[in-house]
Amino acid sequence: MTSIRDSIQIGPVRFDSRIILAPMDGYSDNPFRLLTRRLGSGASFTEFINTIEVMSKNTKYQDRCRFAPEERPVAIQIFDDNVDRLVAGGNRVYELFKPDLIDVNMGCSVNHVSNRGAGAGLLRRPDKVEQIISGLVNSLPCPISAKIRLGWDADSINYLEIGQICEDQGAAMVTLHARTREQLFKGEADWNAIAALKARLSIPVFGNGDIDSFAEAERMIAETGCDGVMIGRAAMENPWIFAGYDPATVPFALFYTTILDHYALVKKRYEPMRGCIVFRKFAKKYLTQLGAAKDDIRRLITTKDPTEFETLLNRLASEDRRNRFLEEDLGADA
Repeated sequence: MTSIRDSIQIGPVRFDSRIILAPMDGYSDNPFRLLTRRLGSGASFTEFINTIEVMSKNTKYQDRCRFAPEERPVAIQIFDDNVDRLVAGGNRVYELFKPDLIDVNMGCSVNHVSNRGAGAGLLRRPDKVEQIISGLVNSLPCPISAKIRLGWDADSINYLEIGQICEDQGAAMVTLHARTREQLFKGEADWNAIAALKARLSIPVFGNGDIDSFAEAERMIAETGCDGVMIGRAAMENPWIFAGYDPATVPFALFYTTILDHYALVKKRYEPMRGCIVFRKFAKKYLTQLGAAKDDIRRLITTKDPTEFETLLNRLASEDRRNRFLEEDLGADA
């Protein structure tokens, strides 16, 4: 029986496990990817990269492509609505950074991406999907993967067609977020569709959608037969999911050290003020789970002083850690 902890081959590339941090704009940066890799994510997928930027003189995108050696295997995810530019951009990204895979975003639902025909907008153009996958497969030495949705809306469900095109053109893996573009992140993900896609394709199929615990990740694999799972929004709240924990069951030593380790990675990657800004969204989630006072959290996420930020973060984390331990000890004695 397949275990979520088993490694898996994606073409010539081996993922260390079958539970992976999903690519998320604004979240899947180098520090968070490193953190989740250490906790058990089997590979790293970057934030999506606009190949308009790649093919321009603007080099700011390159910071989002850079990764640490210990992150490997790494997939750099790219998106665009223009076939030639997407293929050329994928080649340039590979030449500059040598990732283990190139992943094509065909699932982003935000208006400024999908409405111009990129991301989930590509699902409306199977002909473009064919040209994109074929172009990348035939011009790059690394595996090509794609992240898709069920279709544009309920009246245009075509994930089986898109998945088949990807396989026929040489893609090594397909990930299905089991909602339509119209649904965004609302409603229930259709796990039956993941099962149907896995039954159709011979290449690895990863499932995505409505996994909020390690047990749910295991259940998706058991019920759908998919080869692995990608965890997105749940990982923002609970990076310990990759280590097999839910927030309420995370050992406090791990909870506490994760907060400090994550912030240390952020500080190493960004200059001080930028680091504070980047870490705010994570700190708020961590400290809210620890039960920190709202006023203290508000002060932490609004300060512009890196020294004050770090001092307050350490105080809040250690105080709440001590308080929670005391509560657990009292409960055990009762």
